Amino acid sequence: MTAPIAAPIAKDVLASATLHLEVLEEFIGVVRRKLAATTDSFARDSLTDLLLSLTEQRDGYQALAMPTAIVTA
Repeated sequence: MTAPIAAPIAKDVLASATLHLEVLEEFIGVVRRKLAATTDSFARDSLTDLLLSLTEQRDGYQALAMPTAIVTA
């Protein structure tokens, strides 16, 4: 009984991770543009920290949305 339930959940998780990944990519682009447009050192530091956080989140969602080859024993 677990298998029929697991497949739709896995599909939903994959779809959600893909959507989050798309949103993060767009937001990262906005942050990069704002970072390039400002000369204020405090704002640049803040945006750089935000960019680091967003790219770390993106890496996590990429692992879910785009898994590498599955190894079987």
